[in-house]
Amino acid sequence: MSTTEEAWVQYHDGGIPGRRQILTGAAAKTTFNKLPKIDFRRIYSDKVSDRQSLAKEVGAACRNVGFFYAVHHGVDESLLDGTFDAMKRFFDLPKEVKMEVHNQKSPKFRGYEGFLEGKLDPSTRGDLKEGFLMGEDATDPEQDLPITLSTADPRNQWPIHPLAGFWRPAIYRYYNAMYTFSKRLLRIFALALDLPETAFDAITTHPMTNVRAVHYPPQESESDVGIGAHTDFCWFTLVCQSHTEQPALEVLNANGIWIPVHPEPHTFVVNIADFLKLVTGSTWQSTVHRVRNMGGEERYSIPFFFSPNEDAKVSVLKQFRKEGEVYEEFGVGEYFQKRLDIDRTTHLDGAEGKKKGSH
Repeated sequence: MSTTEEAWVQYHDGGIPGRRQILTGAAAKTTFNKLPKIDFRRIYSDKVSDRQSLAKEVGAACRNVGFFYAVHHGVDESLLDGTFDAMKRFFDLPKEVKMEVHNQKSPKFRGYEGFLEGKLDPSTRGDLKEGFLMGEDATDPEQDLPITLSTADPRNQWPIHPLAGFWRPAIYRYYNAMYTFSKRLLRIFALALDLPETAFDAITTHPMTNVRAVHYPPQESESDVGIGAHTDFCWFTLVCQSHTEQPALEVLNANGIWIPVHPEPHTFVVNIADFLKLVTGSTWQSTVHRVRNMGGEERYSIPFFFSPNEDAKVSVLKQFRKEGEVYEEFGVGEYFQKRLDIDRTTHLDGAEGKKKGSH
């Protein structure tokens, strides 16, 4: 095949545009064609051997795929159902109610995002979705976080309109459940890396966390995307997605083939993100993914993003370092902000950010 005939998939990796050649026939690599499914009941076991057994499966999935299903995770199914009910109610609210907390009013890009306001893939007209973002906020009474000079200002925006009174408590119920599960999962990741279970505890005492509730309407055009191809810039992500007959989430394998991620009720889709790829020396995969909702149904998803403390310093773990190479530490909060600044075409720092030209 000549260069002009080669086919490529375009994406954003680490905030930088990238591409992957589509390989077929003799050129194809050995790679995944589906996501592994892992039973998480062992995460609650008192036996270290059970947790190590779970960690072994998780580690293999992180090395070979970067994505996996977490089943029997222990988060209450009625809580998940209630969260999706609340999401449908919120996104059905009048636009003016949602726009009261538009993310352009927020220095941390928190609040409501309207259709086509995000644009991860510059070849599209924008991401065909609307969303709501919240996260760690020391000024929210629901969170037990220390107030410092850097955390004294409110970060979240919450609608105060009477029609939206259900939203904040519903999201916090989900947030608290996912936070608790994520702290357990973090210890499984440590075991999977042959570290003590508590290896990451010191850098996650007040982790950077986000919940993003997202509504994807049906796409009518093949050229549209719900969200463009990208990797996540956090430690890891947990996603719960509503049931649709045709899967919308797709994961890119090593041959440049998009693998569908079929929705399974009350199941988390877990993916490794850029921080864990970095600290493992790219041994673990931060896998490219996108959303294309072509099945004619409304789709809802609610990812939970987890990262170390904003003031934490991290680097490549010792067991992944190469002799003779120099490895520097980097600040988690600084890296996170740099990724935000280059990863989106809509502004990320509120009105001041827009004035500065950051979008």
